[in-house]
Amino acid sequence: MYKIAFFGYSYSGKTTLFRKITGKTDDTYDPLKPNVGIGRFRDGVLERIAEISGAKKVVYPEFEFFDFKGVPAAIGFSDDYLKHLFETEIIVCIVKNFDGESEPEKEAGSLLMELIFYDTERIENLLSRADSAYKGLSQQQVKVLEAGLKLLTEEKLLNSLDEQDKKLLKGIEILTIKPVFVYVNGTTKKPFTLPLPHINQEIETLDEELFYNSIIQALSLITFYTIKGDIAQGWLVPESFTAKQAAGKVHQDIEKGFIRAATLHFKDYIEIKDWHKAKTSGLLKFLGSNSNIANRDIVEFYFH
Repeated sequence: MYKIAFFGYSYSGKTTLFRKITGKTDDTYDPLKPNVGIGRFRDGVLERIAEISGAKKVVYPEFEFFDFKGVPAAIGFSDDYLKHLFETEIIVCIVKNFDGESEPEKEAGSLLMELIFYDTERIENLLSRADSAYKGLSQQQVKVLEAGLKLLTEEKLLNSLDEQDKKLLKGIEILTIKPVFVYVNGTTKKPFTLPLPHINQEIETLDEELFYNSIIQALSLITFYTIKGDIAQGWLVPESFTAKQAAGKVHQDIEKGFIRAATLHFKDYIEIKDWHKAKTSGLLKFLGSNSNIANRDIVEFYFH
């Protein structure tokens, strides 16, 4: 289950969004401990597939949300606070835009600088300790960290590094290597610009499908669907996953005994309304273990 951090200053609407998404209304009073809840992505495509297939049960993809306590912008976040963000896969910065005094660009920029300052100090400390024969770090890691430090001084995030460099830094506790997304709470101020992926919505009229699809895109995930018996289910996997790896998301035994995968895009299924007919009409696409499933495909796995 993918873990999402809600990160923002006090009175940004962060907890209101958390409650809207998760339905959870109780709270935690530990300033360093986030409130945790589950949100279900009620995917309209999955519901349409279930309707056509006659599935009696729909299993939605789920996310785990972490609502981190807000602090006043004038105070800022402590290192002890920020290190808890390592538990999550993506940081969603919540900024307010619900009155005439709102400055979403400034607030988002300030939150990003909180993350950048943390990473800058962290990397400087790592490189300082690495001076003695690169203690604990490989020469490649040192080189990437030095390049990363240069990015941070330019107020750029480390998630702009290429994938190979990011792999070298895996396991090193830095924050801006994660995807960062901005939720602009409200639509009062127009126009404005942000340097990051973002959506601009009122929480009270939240479009949950747009919200989840934005998070899925920011995480570089794809959605695929399975229909087994009377259960229609949606699955999330990294877009780089092969068909065999995606099979492992459904069950490890399917991955181990993988033979091939039959796929049909959901638009074709909605049009033809019958998997067997699609198969006999030659519309199914068959994938080997190293091929990639396309986003929004319906998949049937064949395995030993």
